[in-house]
Amino acid sequence: MIIDKYFENRRELINKALAKYLDSDNTKPEIIHRAMRYSVLAGGKRLRPTLMLATYEMLVNRRDKRAIQQALPVACAIEMLHTASLVHDDLPFIDNADERRGKPSCHKKFGNAIAILAGDALMTKGFETVLKLRNSKKAIQCLEELIEAASTRGMIGGQVVDITSSQKRVKLHILRDIHLKKTGALLRAAERCACILANATEQITNALSDFALNIGLAYQVIDDILDEVGADDLLDKESGEDQRNEKVTYPTLLGIEESKRQALKLIYDAQNIIKYIPNNNVLLEIVERIHDRIP
Repeated sequence: MIIDKYFENRRELINKALAKYLDSDNTKPEIIHRAMRYSVLAGGKRLRPTLMLATYEMLVNRRDKRAIQQALPVACAIEMLHTASLVHDDLPFIDNADERRGKPSCHKKFGNAIAILAGDALMTKGFETVLKLRNSKKAIQCLEELIEAASTRGMIGGQVVDITSSQKRVKLHILRDIHLKKTGALLRAAERCACILANATEQITNALSDFALNIGLAYQVIDDILDEVGADDLLDKESGEDQRNEKVTYPTLLGIEESKRQALKLIYDAQNIIKYIPNNNVLLEIVERIHDRIP
């Protein structure tokens, strides 16, 4: 119950901050700002920014509002970048998804052209929001991490390989690399930004980077399973997209049961990485919630 209240509280803080940092619907040109706010404020678990805040609070051993407020610009930037990737993923010529977070996808609501521009705008707005940090040196360090995560070495690169691998029989290591870049890169950046803000040691930073990649890959493997079995209630999108787009997934390569074993191994490794870090209860709960998504 305490952890549930923690998640609810942080999600509320993040949503309020996002509403503040995003330009209002009346900002010209109005349609692009309406599309941006529609996509970001449509809902969602806020896993990535909550993970970032939880890690920061763990490292500084504080859970007061003042500490959280200092980290909120980066948390919001992470959610903007994540939403930008979803807006682009849903487009007809990528995943062709009509629904996201229980509502019509951005392109279904505003059209393809505005959706493309809204994704671009959310990416740049995220970078701009990082610079609202009071400490300019840390702002630049966090910005470098987020640029790396969003770049062709991260989310964009993973998406490109994902698109070009459709209708092909790719090997497991290529699929793993796609998932690590599409999902793991931003989670890793979230952890590394928390470490920057908390002045963490290099050892802790590297450990939490590995932790993020493990849970990121586990999350995506589980998403592959959920899409395969049609668990719409556990996905933020319609199931069956992978089959419709003829994408290679963990279940298509390994089968459902072996994919579950792979996910469990990744979750176990993630738990082991952080088990000796003090005040780690929220991070362990996040891992447990990822585990609970396994059907």
